[in-house]
Amino acid sequence: MVRHLMGAMVAASVLVTLTAATAAAEDMPWSGEFLGREARTLRDEAAAFVTAPFGIDNGALWGTLAVAGAVGVLSQFDEDIRDEVTGTRGRTLDRVTDAGSLVGNPVIHLGVAGAVYGGGLLAGSPRWRDAGLMMGEAALLADAATLVLKQAIGRARPLTGKGSGTFRPLSLESDYDSMPSMHTASSFALASVITSTSGSVPVGVASYATAAFVGFSRMQEGKHWASDVLLGAAIGELAGRIVTRYHAGGGNLVLVPAVADGAATLALVGKF
Repeated sequence: MVRHLMGAMVAASVLVTLTAATAAAEDMPWSGEFLGREARTLRDEAAAFVTAPFGIDNGALWGTLAVAGAVGVLSQFDEDIRDEVTGTRGRTLDRVTDAGSLVGNPVIHLGVAGAVYGGGLLAGSPRWRDAGLMMGEAALLADAATLVLKQAIGRARPLTGKGSGTFRPLSLESDYDSMPSMHTASSFALASVITSTSGSVPVGVASYATAAFVGFSRMQEGKHWASDVLLGAAIGELAGRIVTRYHAGGGNLVLVPAVADGAATLALVGKF
């Protein structure tokens, strides 16, 4: 728990520093206004992130149930998968998976997002500026969601030697915060944003392949079970889609009353 909180504080410091530096470089008097607007954006995106998976009229609830079912089924084979994956250890593979874990570090992702955003400002490129902003927002949403779930679920990591069905909810112990994988969630959040903003199939394939390899690396190192990785990937993808849709709609995602098949519902609507 302490490790995650320290990482979040470092990441926040990096983003604030980069924002202040770029604002100063451009002599922008509205940097305070920007921070306030960004706080409101994150608030709205967080609300959409929490409610969107339960949408009925757009079929989102069925997708949520499908993911939950897949995670549940996969968890029954977690120990077998762990044995297969960790049984392929070797010096070269260990080095590669170490690199995979480094690439998937959530703090590094936030730093990269800040760098892309700052670079876009300095270069006068709205495209890169917005891409960096969305990368940071998606990563923050994914990281926050996984942090909360990790502590609430309290699942034992594979490296503890405990079974995949061992849980200590709210124990706040780093050995019992396996589900979901934050590295994977953050990686898929960035992959989702990069794919959406780049408009390039090869870039998208490379982004998701990298995110998937991060998940494999975490399994190979004994840090996560396969079902942890799957849930993390789903959370990251959701975060990426929420953020890109929010920005595509000009920040106008709202919950409004709707009627579907004679039943009253709430719909998530964006103005495009």
